[in-house]
Amino acid sequence: MLESINKLMLAGLGALSMTRDRAEKIFDECVRRGEATKGDRDSFVKEVLDTADKARQDMAKLIDKQVQQTLAKLNLPTREDLARMEQKLDELLKRG
Repeated sequence: MLESINKLMLAGLGALSMTRDRAEKIFDECVRRGEATKGDRDSFVKEVLDTADKARQDMAKLIDKQVQQTLAKLNLPTREDLARMEQKLDELLKRG
């Protein structure tokens, strides 16, 4: 029961923007409709917030991965590349 409510709520409102207040309001509405009992509120809210937090973490990992892949495709010099070039330039300037 709580799992189906949780899935509907996360799909409808978006896990990334879920707050405790919003989760509590959604649960209270389910109680008013007779779809849940008040005693399940704390566990429902905790489960929703945990799921939302995991979704945020997963999204951050996905974004990081995509950024890294995009940077790799651009073939930009890394900090290490620039440091090596700077060192070589310093050596050349000392010789010259």
